Amino acid sequence: MRFFAAEMILILLILFSSSPPAAAAVDYQELQEDPLETAIKKLASPGGIDWDREEMITGGAPDIIKDMKWPLKSFTLSRGFRRGGHSGLDLIAPKGTPVLAALDGIVEIVSNGGAGFRGYGKVVLINHGGKLWTLYSHNTTNNVKVGQRVKQGDVIATVGMTGRATTYHLHFEVRNAKGTPLNPIKYLPEGGVIKRR
Repeated sequence: MRFFAAEMILILLILFSSSPPAAAAVDYQELQEDPLETAIKKLASPGGIDWDREEMITGGAPDIIKDMKWPLKSFTLSRGFRRGGHSGLDLIAPKGTPVLAALDGIVEIVSNGGAGFRGYGKVVLINHGGKLWTLYSHNTTNNVKVGQRVKQGDVIATVGMTGRATTYHLHFEVRNAKGTPLNPIKYLPEGGVIKRR
């Protein structure tokens, strides 16, 4: 009984502390199985931020976003960003086209379509300094591992049609430090090789 009481006190201290305990580590296996929104929010809000709708719509883009580059060298823009409807861009390209890291960062999720990622298929999620996350999905192959440091322009995956997809394409998302989806078009450089449908 004493052990149970001590364990409960420890759990309460962890839950109500302002920052996570030093020994706490990210459970990457759990992230692979969580629904995508929950996984991103856990990564973006490690201090226990309340993830209600009001909290999620606040927060802007960090300065590092101005250096972001397109994740494909050539593509057709199929579907754009729509707040509350489509959280990223769909970029059509041939199967096997190299997918490039949009910024330097650390790979936090590499999923082969686990329970929470089924619709997204094979996914790579990169953390850019705890300020920004980029997501690349429907990949044929994922060419990186969790914890790997990548440089902008490194090949991290190849274009595919895994998950819920009707054609070969890359679904690309950008999220801020609160997990809020941002419209990538607002921050990516103009003049890329873009063909519009």
